[in-house]
This record gives sequence, structure tokens and C-alpha cells, in this order.
Amino acid sequence: MCPEVKKILPFILFFACLQASALPHYELAYRLSGNASMMMEDGKVDQFIQRPVLGGSFAVEFLPTGRWKCLQQWNNASIGVGASYLNLGNDKMLGSAIAAYGYMNMPFYNGTHFRIGARPTVGLAAVTKTYKNTLPDEYAPYSIAQKDGKYVANWSIGSILNAYLALELYMDFPIKDGWEITLNGGWRHISNGSFMHPNAGYNMFGGELGVRYHPSTQNNPNTPKPDVPRKLYDGVDKPWAIELSATGGAKQNYYKDNQNGMQFYGAASVKLAAYWVPVSIFRLGAGVDAFYDGYYAAVNDEFKATNPEGTAITYFGKTYLKTSDLKNCFRVGLSIQPEFIIGKLTAGLHVGFYVFDPVKNLEPYEQAKTADDAGSSLDRGVFYKYDFTKASNYQDGWCYMQFVLKYHVLDHLFVQLGLKTHGVRAEFIDAGLGVAF
Repeated sequence: MCPEVKKILPFILFFACLQASALPHYELAYRLSGNASMMMEDGKVDQFIQRPVLGGSFAVEFLPTGRWKCLQQWNNASIGVGASYLNLGNDKMLGSAIAAYGYMNMPFYNGTHFRIGARPTVGLAAVTKTYKNTLPDEYAPYSIAQKDGKYVANWSIGSILNAYLALELYMDFPIKDGWEITLNGGWRHISNGSFMHPNAGYNMFGGELGVRYHPSTQNNPNTPKPDVPRKLYDGVDKPWAIELSATGGAKQNYYKDNQNGMQFYGAASVKLAAYWVPVSIFRLGAGVDAFYDGYYAAVNDEFKATNPEGTAITYFGKTYLKTSDLKNCFRVGLSIQPEFIIGKLTAGLHVGFYVFDPVKNLEPYEQAKTADDAGSSLDRGVFYKYDFTKASNYQDGWCYMQFVLKYHVLDHLFVQLGLKTHGVRAEFIDAGLGVAF
């Protein structure tokens, strides 16, 4: 048996047991496919790309039979759980990844001979090669890790366990007796949300080709959709509400900043928002967000990382912090919060702008230092010009985003998981609780 099959076999056996236990209660389908994709270049992983990313996937899908009204609202969607093995294209420096995830098939067209739709996916991925275990012995931990202008270690991933995200289009072609040819393709992402550095992450674009089988051919993908009233989520039958949530997390300092080992800093957010439900699958909110990022209070003052000029700055050279001030850790913003409703689960992308941001005049480093040397500051307003494509490398800017998942465990209590970013660069991941009024 080849090594790749041995690595994914435990996941296949696990999901086979899951199918056997669920079979008497649910109508299931089984999906087996091979995948191929290209690692997208980002300046950090480029030199290590030797061949395409190759692997395989196995999944179990719960079919739309009228059991879950929330899936019928999504044009008779189905949900699935799956596992994938990915050889990342360079055995020595990139290694491989094993991912376990959940996904949702959201049909655009559900015909007898052809189906097409979108497939959002969320899960976890374990990778075999990280910055630490690819750094040569002659290099000190958390060194610059470059030689002759090239990286000598995997600069893209700092942790073994990472988030796994995908957004794909799928097509299914029924053949006979429950068998189908399935094709899907799109974007996949592996990173840890800046929990551990370095965290450039992997972005892949490619597809899968495989087969899908459901033993019962009685499944009707066109089960009539129920007449469901507008409601915030299952359990609360009204089209509006106010929500308050508090979450916390952690992040590491930049991986070059401390030669004696990485340090974690606290991160948190408090959100107050009002939501309105215009249609049964979507709600729109607006709110106030308060953020705490402990990294901005101590990074320069504590470590005294020294650059060639002898000044105490972070090696990242992003924010010009001369002293350790607690106020620099806090930011407040206003945001628009669109969210999709799937039963008790809501998922959304919140986009906002800062109305209080003490570090906006302290980055990017070179500009802030030049202004300080001249006895002034950048004195930015709420909105100002910055290079959005370089956000978080040089400055965060006035715009922020949060990917948010909420699950309502009780009618007025929910758990929340969020990822805050500036552009494509993650700031931190946080999790916590919220209440709805």
C-alpha cells in the first residue's frame, strides 16, 4: 500500500463507521475523489514549489429529504463531512497536509441530469512541515532564515494545526442506479490566523474529479421548500434583534522579534449590533466593535529588538512604538454585518472602519519615524490614503474585516468564533459567547 493511502486510511475508516451508525436515521451519499491544484505564489512559498499539489478526498453527505427545513430554504442544500490528504508539492520543505472539515452543497440548479452549485468549507488541517522543523541546525531559532537572498526554511507556516477553508463550485452528473460523476474546483486556504508565526499560509487553486454514490435512489433533490417566516435563527421567530458578544484569543509576536522564544499576547473583541431579517436565509446588521490587541503595548519596550541603527523597534518595522502604552492596544470601529442564516447557525463577513485608532499615526514605520524626527505626527483622520494591497505588512489602515460564525445553543445565547483581518492578512482569531435580546 502506498504511503499516501496509509496516511488517509484512518480517516476513511472513521467516516465509514460514522456512516454505519447514521444509516438507519439519515439518507446518505458517499463521495470519493482525487484532486490537483497549483500553489498560488506569494513571495514566500515561490522558491519551494516543485510540482502541483496532489491528493485525494473522501466524504459523507446528508441528503435533503425534508428532515431539515433550514436546508430546504437553501434550494434543498445538503451538508457533508470529509477528509483530504494533500501532498503540497515539495516533500522536504512543504511536506503534506491532512484536513478534516464540514461543508455545504448550495445548489444553483438542481435538475435530473445535471446539478451545479457552490460549496463553502470550514475545517482543520495538520501539516507535516513548518518553519521550526525545516530550519537548518546552523541557524538560530527565529533567525532571519535567509541565505543569498533565498529562504532556508518554510516561511509560510508556523504551526502544525491550522484552519482549512475552501470556496468551490461543484457539478454532479447522475449516471445510473445512484452513481454520479462529480467535479468541483476553486480556492483552498491553510493558515492559523496569526496565532503562531510565521503565518503567510498556503493558497491553492485547483479541482477534484471523482464519483458519488447514494444507495437509495428515492432521494428527491427537488423536495418542496417550506413556507418559513423571517426569523433571526431557529427558535426566535421575529425579524429583528440586538446582540452583544464578548470573545477572546491570543497571538504571537513577530517571529524575528525574540531570539529566546516566542511570546503570546492576549486579543479580544466586544461587539454590540442590531440585526434585521429581510428574507428567510439572510440578515443584515450594523454595530459597534471594540478590539484589544496586547501586542501593541509591549513588543518594543519588552524585547528591545535592535536594528542596524541601534533603535528599539520590532524587526517587522511596521509600527513606530517608542514606549509601552496600554492605550495603543485598543481600537473601536463601526461595521456593517451581513450574515447568512442556516438554522441555528449564522455566518457572515463584517466590514468596518475605525473611529478610534491610536496606532494609525505610528505606521508605517518609516513614515511615522520621519514625521517624529521632524517634531510632528502623521495626523490622519478617520479615512486616509493607504495601499490596501499591502495592508498589515506595512500598516493596517482604516478598514478591517471579521469572518464570524455563530451557533445559537439556546434561544438567546450563542457561541461565536471570529477571524479579524486587514485585507488578506490575519490579525487574530477569537472565540466566546453572546446574548440576543
